[in-house]
Amino acid sequence: MAGLVAALGPDRVLGVDVGAVDDVVERVQRLWGELVDDADTDPRRLTIRADVVGEGYSVFTQASREALQLVARTEGIVLDPVYTGRAAAGLIRAVREGTIRQGERTVLLHSGGLPGLFGHAHATPWRVA
Repeated sequence: MAGLVAALGPDRVLGVDVGAVDDVVERVQRLWGELVDDADTDPRRLTIRADVVGEGYSVFTQASREALQLVARTEGIVLDPVYTGRAAAGLIRAVREGTIRQGERTVLLHSGGLPGLFGHAHATPWRVA
């Protein structure tokens, strides 16, 4: 996220906390500061959703499950239950809330993770019907 914020600006990046680290805002701010020389790296300028992390990093959440199903059915894209599933869940909530408006150019960064779908204890027996 820090690299995207450094390149695009904080007003154009929506981060989603997946529970991988305890200090997500501080970590993104620090890395962002290392990437830019004289920019205002005030953490209040960052937008990081923390409402789809659920009970923790490795727990397959209902929001992630719904996002996996929706994206698979509508876009034909397979997401993993931890990173891209939660990222898509955060994006879906932002659209439903109106933070991201219909017709607005939006990119979901899918950085891999497919093996996580097949190795995740809760996702293995589950399939998109």
